[in-house]
Amino acid sequence: MRRLLLLLIIYCLSSPILLADTNDYVLGEIILKKNKCVYIDKGQSDGVEIGHKFDILYVGQKYGSGIISWVSNDICCARIDSMSFIRYSYVDPLEVKIYLVKPSIHKGGVLHVPFYQKLNLQPSQIITPDEQAAACLIYDGLVRLDSKGKIVPGLAHSWEIHGNTYTFYLNPDVKFHSGKPLDAMDVAYSLMRLAKADKVTPASSFILEVDGYKQVHFGNKNELLGVFIPNRHTIAITTNDAFVQFLKYLSGPAGYIIPNIDNPQNLPLPIGTGPYMIASLNDKTIKLAANKNYFESPPVLDSIIFCRYKNREEAALDFELGKLDIIFFDSQENRDLLTSGDYSARRYYTNSSVILGFNCKHSYQKNFELSKALQYLFDRESIIRVLLGNSAQKPNGIIPPTLNLESSNQTEYYFSPSDAKLMIEAIDNLPNKLNLVYDSLDPVLSSVADYIAAQLRHTGLKIAVRKADSRDLERSVALSTMDMFLFRYYLPVSDPDAFFYPLFSERLNGQTNYFNYENAQLQRYLDGVRQIDDAYTRDEIYLESEQLIINQPPLIILYNPIMTAAFRRDLAGFEPDFRGFVNIRNAHFQSGK
Repeated sequence: MRRLLLLLIIYCLSSPILLADTNDYVLGEIILKKNKCVYIDKGQSDGVEIGHKFDILYVGQKYGSGIISWVSNDICCARIDSMSFIRYSYVDPLEVKIYLVKPSIHKGGVLHVPFYQKLNLQPSQIITPDEQAAACLIYDGLVRLDSKGKIVPGLAHSWEIHGNTYTFYLNPDVKFHSGKPLDAMDVAYSLMRLAKADKVTPASSFILEVDGYKQVHFGNKNELLGVFIPNRHTIAITTNDAFVQFLKYLSGPAGYIIPNIDNPQNLPLPIGTGPYMIASLNDKTIKLAANKNYFESPPVLDSIIFCRYKNREEAALDFELGKLDIIFFDSQENRDLLTSGDYSARRYYTNSSVILGFNCKHSYQKNFELSKALQYLFDRESIIRVLLGNSAQKPNGIIPPTLNLESSNQTEYYFSPSDAKLMIEAIDNLPNKLNLVYDSLDPVLSSVADYIAAQLRHTGLKIAVRKADSRDLERSVALSTMDMFLFRYYLPVSDPDAFFYPLFSERLNGQTNYFNYENAQLQRYLDGVRQIDDAYTRDEIYLESEQLIINQPPLIILYNPIMTAAFRRDLAGFEPDFRGFVNIRNAHFQSGK
């Protein structure tokens, strides 16, 4: 009896220690070894997070260690650089002991990020992921989207919607980087600059819906009729018709607010209200300094430096040498540039699409004969596997898969170059040579354009290939002579309208509608769906719109890119953005990793 009592006392005294110990770590098993990575059967549901350290155990003995670099709900992954460990087989399971200890935030530090082309940081011109990654640090909009896609306050602490009028109440504590307090005139000025721009971008296309746009854009007016300012911290914006997605567009890059000045050309640097301000800027380097007076929580980092490189090979070398802290890839070929080093990597699905568009003004494309024929010519699976190293998704329909519309619209197209050749030979008025233009803003498209041109030449067509900046198509390429345009389309906001309206609306022919596509029924759908508040009904209309486009295709969706981010193991706080870039507003370094 005494012995039983003694054992009970010992158990009671030791149980708190045992419980505390089990809360400090979780045990799991390695379920797969592949490409220098180990996959473990524990995930977020078990408390595992990126950055957690772990030990590898074999028959109870410590065999090695690592750091978790990727986590899903049920499994996690880590890179192991030892080739011998990966190659060996083991009789008993390899166990892991993952330590559930969160590293602390290290305040300060400098983050180095690469970019490859000159960045246009004016809100009316922002298109590329590099531009968006930098601009979202410098500017704020009236509203923003949180990590779950919900519209939350930005520069406006609240707002009201009455019919077609949106009234925003500005935060009175906000100041621009110059020290100028934010007021309603700055918002009105920012909208007016969008209306006066030579052409719209997918992000700024919402400005067409603001009452008075035509008078400002095509006339001599300097004020939008639909903008009313009751006082310095209140502004009301009226659209021509009901526009359900208006707030979402305001959360995008074209919704960023800039200060009201007489001549923007006099500004030496872009000025916003964001958590970082530009300290210096030239063609090779953009240095951002922390805005210590930011109206929300000030940033943790001291500064962020964007460094320009000729190509990703140069950037990958500097990343391995420790001169860069994070780097982005959108093909496995780029990813393979990293041969070694102490870093982590994550893959992100994006809402972007790589598109081959056709000029519908040409007589041979009047009945979509060329675009229908070429649906059979390109092996999308080969493009994804060979050119991109499986860093992309095969499209199902034309709607980006991450919009979650669950498209059931299946095309009857299949890969058959011989069928494509027969259809091409039957097309009347097809010229002897076709001009293929690809967008120079995306460097990966060069190899894709070469593949497309080679496939076209195999059918007997003569192809001339050239590149052009999509922002400057009218001046860099004679649009009337362009037959096909290869480009990557980035959704400015996470909504089907941002895919359909800029690309297919007749109002945007020659601007964001590169195809000059016209379909009266589709236009009625696109105009009408903007006024419908019911999400289910909107989705049904978008799926019907997709089917219309599939039946009369002005384009071929080749693939939906997947982005890979490689980064220092102690870097945290950044988030993937559906638009194809990594948001580093909250990035910071961690201690104890």
